[in-house]
Order: sequence, then structure tokens, then C-alpha cells
Amino acid sequence: MVQDTIRYKILLRETRSDAVTVALSKPQEAIDARITEGLDTDYELYKVIDKSPGNSIYGLAKQLSWSSGKVHGSVRRLEKEGLVHTQRQIHGGRTMLRVFSADWSEFFTPEELEEFQNMEF
Repeated sequence: MVQDTIRYKILLRETRSDAVTVALSKPQEAIDARITEGLDTDYELYKVIDKSPGNSIYGLAKQLSWSSGKVHGSVRRLEKEGLVHTQRQIHGGRTMLRVFSADWSEFFTPEELEEFQNMEF
């Protein structure tokens, strides 16, 4: 009986060790999947914002059939990357967040912009 108890404890310890290894790899897979999904979401939203700038979070959510929370999170990531700008407006007594895509000229220095203007084609 003592031997059975010892065998059980050893087996349990080995099983837990395997479970811990599997459990450690699962969160990383989940994190990677969420990042990939988030990037896809951001790109899809950016295309819509670029085609129709000035939409509200609610308007974008309705247009894409997404939740407002999903759109808001994606807008925050895009804003952090400098790809969109938001502007708060009061409409009918309520605050509205309008989203605009960044102008391509914002990504260049004044010297680079001047160089583009002086280029001959």
C-alpha cells in the first residue's frame, strides 16, 4: 500500500509537470493569436476610416457590425501608432469621438516634404 501511494505521488508529480509545460505554452499561443487578430482588426478598421474620415466610434461599429468596444480599442491602437487622430465633438448634448486617418505628410520632416515638392518627373 505504501508503494502504491509513492507510485501515485510520483505519477501525479510527473503529470503536473507535463501539465505545467502545456499550460505555459498555451498562454503564449493565445497571446500570439490575439495579437494577430488585433492587427487584422486594426487594418480592416483603418481601411474604413481612410475611405470615410470623420465617422464616430458608433458609426464605425455600426458600419462594420462590430461592438463599440472593439472599435474603440482598435482606434486607440491605431492612434498610438500615429495612423489616426481622434477629435471630441459635442453633438446633441453628448460627446462624440470622431476618427480621422493621418495625412501622409505627417510622416515626413519639412525637409523631406520640400524635397518631394522640388522633384521633377
